[in-house]
Amino acid sequence: MGQAGNTVRSTLPRFGNPVHVFNNYYDSNGGYGVASTENAGVLVEGNYFDNVDDPYHLGEGDSGPGTLVARNNHFVNSGSGQAGGSVRSIPYSYSLDAASSVKSIVTAGAGAGRIQV
Repeated sequence: MGQAGNTVRSTLPRFGNPVHVFNNYYDSNGGYGVASTENAGVLVEGNYFDNVDDPYHLGEGDSGPGTLVARNNHFVNSGSGQAGGSVRSIPYSYSLDAASSVKSIVTAGAGAGRIQV
C-alpha cells in the first residue's frame, strides 16, 4: 500500500489485536501514518515513512489509545513515532521486504496497468 500526500485519513485500527501494518509506503502524510486506538494492538513493521512528521502514535482525537509496537521501519525526513504496550503474536507466517526497499517496490507496482495478473 502507498499513501502519498494524504491529509484526511490514514491507518486507524480500533479494537483488533493483533493488527499487522507492514511493508507500506507513507509519503508526505499531512496528519499521521498509523494511530492505534480503542484498545487495538498494532504491530507497525517494515514500513517506509518519507516526510511524515507523525509516523505513528497512540490514540486519536476523542478515541482512547491502543497499544503499538514498532520495529524495522525506515524513516526519511520523518518523526520517530510513539509506541507503547504490547501486541499479541501474529497468527500467520510472513516474509518482510526490507523497509529501505519498500518505496521502490510500492512505486514500481502502483497505478493502473502496472500489475500483471
